[in-house]
Amino acid sequence: MHTRSSSKQTKPTASDEGLEEQKKLVMPELGPVIELETHSFARSLYHDLASDSAIDSFLKTSRFYSLPERRWKLPQNYTKLLDTNLYTPFRNIISSVVRRFWGDASRQRSREVVDTHVSELRHSLEDPPTHTSRPSLVIKAKGPSFQLPPIENGKSPAKIGFSNIATCIEIQVEGDELPVSEQLARASIYARQLFIQQPNRRFVRVLTITGRYLRLFHFDRSGAQYTPPLDFNDDPYTFVRLILGLSSPNEADIGLDTSIQWRVENGRKVSGTLTTRAADSTEKVYPLVHVVPFFNRSHIHGRGTTCWIVSDPANGETLLVKDAWRSEDRTAEHVHLQEALGVPGVAQMVSCEPDRGQIKDLRYFGQDDSANLENRIETRIIMKCYAHPIVHFTSAKQLLCALRDAIVGHRNLFKRGTLHRDVSIQNIVLGIPGAKPGERGILIDFDMATRCDDTGFHPPMDWRIGTPLFQSTSVLYSVDLEEPCQPAPHDHLDDLESFFYILTYIVYTYDSQGVSYPMNKLLKQWQRDTGSNASDAKGLFLLTERFVPNTIAPRWPKALLDVFSNFGSFLASLFQERINTRYMEPEEVLEIIRDMASNSEQHYNKIIRIFDAGIEALEKVENEDAAMKAPPTVPVPPPVRSPLQRSPLKRTREEETEFLPAAKRPNLSVAGAAGTPRRSV
Repeated sequence: MHTRSSSKQTKPTASDEGLEEQKKLVMPELGPVIELETHSFARSLYHDLASDSAIDSFLKTSRFYSLPERRWKLPQNYTKLLDTNLYTPFRNIISSVVRRFWGDASRQRSREVVDTHVSELRHSLEDPPTHTSRPSLVIKAKGPSFQLPPIENGKSPAKIGFSNIATCIEIQVEGDELPVSEQLARASIYARQLFIQQPNRRFVRVLTITGRYLRLFHFDRSGAQYTPPLDFNDDPYTFVRLILGLSSPNEADIGLDTSIQWRVENGRKVSGTLTTRAADSTEKVYPLVHVVPFFNRSHIHGRGTTCWIVSDPANGETLLVKDAWRSEDRTAEHVHLQEALGVPGVAQMVSCEPDRGQIKDLRYFGQDDSANLENRIETRIIMKCYAHPIVHFTSAKQLLCALRDAIVGHRNLFKRGTLHRDVSIQNIVLGIPGAKPGERGILIDFDMATRCDDTGFHPPMDWRIGTPLFQSTSVLYSVDLEEPCQPAPHDHLDDLESFFYILTYIVYTYDSQGVSYPMNKLLKQWQRDTGSNASDAKGLFLLTERFVPNTIAPRWPKALLDVFSNFGSFLASLFQERINTRYMEPEEVLEIIRDMASNSEQHYNKIIRIFDAGIEALEKVENEDAAMKAPPTVPVPPPVRSPLQRSPLKRTREEETEFLPAAKRPNLSVAGAAGTPRRSV
């Protein structure tokens, strides 16, 4: 077995418009590619779908297979194949297999072999409009996981696309076939679209057929693997079983997660359910609030995170379901969330399924060595659902409250031994409308979190973890370290620095009402630079250039700008000591970090006080503005009373209301809405 670098450039051999762009997009995100050396994987699949005797019976009666010659009835040379319709003979053979074994599905047209070599199958709507694909053949599918392609403005509705096909099959002429690197690239493009447009996909398998040979490509969240060419004339049993597996009416066979199902009307998903295990291990069915995921990561290789919004049938509470494939060597997120139960400012878990499957169970190796496999474990976590990402703030006060409470949550978890390590703008969300202090901002996504080891330290900094724009100077600097130098342990100050860069990003790209602006030169440099260059740029900003340009400052109230300045000044006071550790011996570095960790409570408290002062200043301005907008109290002289009226020491009810102090009267002028209604997610 060999491992191929998926980022290797392939020589352009096709004229398809946009194909080279698509390959540049998909190949870097494909991950490790394993080239299998035997046919064990292909021959191990789908034996439960057809026995040898059932396949024998089919071959004896098939008009597309010659028993005496032991081959499929296909043109035997290049010229004859080109003289016929290249795709029709293969479509006929594959269709005959589907009809024979999947009779009901074939008759109901829930599985149908379709020639698409001249059809433009539209890629995801998030991709450029020029990105389309033309697989030779596809298995068109109907069922609880499939729907018609999305309708594009100004275009007729398409009847077939990546949202309603089970697999793709590439047909090439033997002797004129594409190199395997090109076959891999095209199969990867198809696989990526199937993962995106069928969000409950666990794996994708694609066939490439050249003359009398087939090659099976398998894709999952650990990357890809493919088989050597297999002569399907010599081994018709494997060929038939692969066709059956890739067209199976059982959606699990073709790589779909059947715990997520939809009700389809007129070809469109209209509602759905998600089935999982509750906290007491009983099965629980949640209705989907939306038929599309709240979040879906498009990369083939990686965690493949997909988030769903569901409703608890018991009480109607909205919850978030997070499906992901974690690396086998990482601590599962649910372990950190279990530690976070009851901690304000941190996502709260309801239940979890920590081991729903593994990549190694999707790949059979047999005689092939699986040492190069990056195994991943499928997990599902049910969590409380909060509001929108922090960038959806609508006031400076809401922004400061959200950041402040997320920092408090981070502190409380750090005190329990958990360090987030991936503090970024995507991982802080606003609390639900009307949330009490402590829950106005929520820290989420603990996939990269760690626990401190027996020595009291967390693992070394890893520049591959986190978003570079928000990474600390020390984490960025670790990119360029060379042997024998080792990165220092990631610590709480790295994460606190990330909180500061989140505030910097928002200050520079938004105004106090949440209106966005283009990134300026500074942030573009941070986003462009890598390694020590990026580290130096941020270090210079902390030490000498920590100010808000005159073009940006007027967008924000003074109280928030004071928080920004004071937060940065505090980090700058610690920065030089952290810089010095780059030139120390490892033992000295650990001693410095241990000392800083012992002062972590002071660090957090200082930053929290900075935020509290800013929030208090903003509230003071709010109260002063409200008082100025309140209608003035104008004394009204009492009416002249006749001698026959009651005692002047008593007032009528109207007089009582009229002379109440302003603070006790209902204020009829509204200074501002109490809160914005929560938008659906």
